[in-house]
Amino acid sequence: MNFHYKGDGFIKINDEMLDRLGVYFVYHNVYETYGITFEIFVERWVRGIVEI
Repeated sequence: MNFHYKGDGFIKINDEMLDRLGVYFVYHNVYETYGITFEIFVERWVRGIVEI
């Protein structure tokens, strides 16, 4: 598992996975195309809304 929920409401994600998500986000112009921030993109990925 690359992430887990912490008791304070934050999500802990493996640094390597976070880097990979960042590369994908930039390479595919996610912000420009969909108007969502990287934080929202990661949250949606964690919830299974975004599949890469």
